[in-house]
Formats: sequence, C-alpha cells, structure tokens
Amino acid sequence: MNTKDLDYFQQLILQKNFSKVAAFFGVTQPTITTAIKRLETEFETKLVIRDRVHNDIQITPSGEQLAIHAQVVLSELTLAHQELAHLAARQTTLGLPPIIENYYFPRIAARLQAENLLEGLQTVEGGSVWLRHALLNGQADIGLLGSIEPLAYQNLIAEEFDRKPFNIFIAKSHPLANRQKIYFSELRHEKFILFTNSFVHNTAFNTLTRRNHFRPEVVFRANDTHIIMNLVAENVGITFLTDIVDQHRNDIVRLELLDDEQPEFISSIVYRTSHVLTPVQERVLQILRESLRLG
Repeated sequence: MNTKDLDYFQQLILQKNFSKVAAFFGVTQPTITTAIKRLETEFETKLVIRDRVHNDIQITPSGEQLAIHAQVVLSELTLAHQELAHLAARQTTLGLPPIIENYYFPRIAARLQAENLLEGLQTVEGGSVWLRHALLNGQADIGLLGSIEPLAYQNLIAEEFDRKPFNIFIAKSHPLANRQKIYFSELRHEKFILFTNSFVHNTAFNTLTRRNHFRPEVVFRANDTHIIMNLVAENVGITFLTDIVDQHRNDIVRLELLDDEQPEFISSIVYRTSHVLTPVQERVLQILRESLRLG
C-alpha cells in the first residue's frame, strides 16, 4: 500500500472535495480518484460515496474507521522522519520552557560544555504544554517540562526532579507591597498579566480561580518572563509565577500564597518511550540527571 494514498484520503476527509484535495497537493484530480480506488481495493470496502450532481462526498462508516487508523499511521511516519533526521544530524534537541531554562539550564550547560556536548545541542523553547506535543511528534528528543501533577503518559517517560510553589509578584509601588503573604481570594479585583495558554502556569492559575469562585481580569498575556515582569514593575498588573523565576530586581515584590492545598510547579525530565537514544543522547540524559540530582 502506498502511504501517500492515506495522505490523500485524510485530506479528503477534511476537504470533502476531490478538486480541493488535488489543488492542495498540486496534483491532478484523477490522481486523487485513483488513490481512493486503490484504498478501496486494498480494504475491499467502499470508503466514500461521491455525489457528482452536488459535487459532494459522503464518508462511509468504513471510511470513518480507516480515517482513525490513517491518522495514527501518518503521525508515526512523521515521527520516524523526525527521529531519523535527528540521528543523521548527530544532534540532541532539548525542549525548554523559559523559566526552567533560566533557572536550571546554566548548571547543565557547564557540564555539557566540559564534555564537548554543548555544541551539538539544539534547544527548542516554548511552554510546557506545547513542548509536550513537540516531544510526542518528534520535534524534541528530551524536554525539561513543568506540570502541576506528576506526568503520566503512555508514550512519554517522566523523571521528576523538583517541586516549587507558585507566588504572586507585584510592583513595589502596589498597595499590597507591604505584605509578605496573601490569600488568593484577596486578589479577585486585581488585574493580571499571565503567560499564554501553552504554559502550565495557566492550569495552576485556573485551579485557584475556580476554588475561590471568581473570574480574573487578565489584561495581557506574553511568552516571555521578562516582558511580564517589566509590566508588573510598571504596575500594569500583577502576575502568578513559580518562585524559581529569576526576579532579582528591587522594583518587584514577591508574595507567598497562604491557601491550603496549593498547586505546585513540578519539574521533570521527559522523553519518548519509543525513541532509541544515541550514545550521545544517552550521555546528555545522564548529565541532566546528575546536574539535577537524579542520579
């Protein structure tokens, strides 16, 4: 079976039109028609019913079932291409959220450089939620991810190495700046500056807002910690971050939360169960464990 036929079929499920699928792939319409016929012959069943009068198609139950398997097959092929490309390039791609990168990576980089492994390391930055998908689809080989619960996925191995609380950060000029600790419920009328939705911080933040029964006013979202902290310093709003954030500045005050059963920021080394690590990647993983006191 030609896997390209599955590619055409998957796009036909989305487009519901042979001509649009042909245009999408830059091929002729008969190419798409022939591909679907090959699949129907392969599986000995009708996959689509074509209405030439209304220029429309209907996906049969068999077609819907095949679509589910086609998605899995094509995803695995994409992952194989990614993994083999990384192996050929002799590189290790490490996924890093910005806060984890700033706090933990310097000590790791020193060890990697001492063993001449830093040059072959490529980093991918993003929120932990996005990086989890990057690991699953092969964009990253290993990741240092944050979560508020221990990670448990069938296709990922997670090795927890740290837990830290979440704090509130406010401008030194803010009326609450003379406080050292605060209940989250006291912040219901504040304006918040938060990370975008690809960061696990939002999950923890939403947990606390639900518990305290209020809908927060979020005035701005960003991907960069420094932008968030600069806006906080200007009293544009307050923010909610793990206390590993590097905030050595005299214009911002950190407040501890007094709430019971607070969510924690859990940091873990994560990699795919299906990924065959090269000797270099094995050594990078070992350095991560040693540097983060896992081994």
